[in-house]
Amino acid sequence: MLIASCVRTSPVRPEVTDTACDWINIIYLTEHDIEVMDRQTKRDVLSHNKSVQANCKKG
Repeated sequence: MLIASCVRTSPVRPEVTDTACDWINIIYLTEHDIEVMDRQTKRDVLSHNKSVQANCKKG
């Protein structure tokens, strides 16, 4: 009986590139934007921007 295996013993590992933050940016607002937004939207934008700064540091 012949037993075959597809396991490789190659030392080369696949390269993984983290692109999770390539599509997300800080939301920039004008004074008018801030004036017309409700309180919850302002909180949501602030939360988003803090999350981007904490998790997607460039360089």
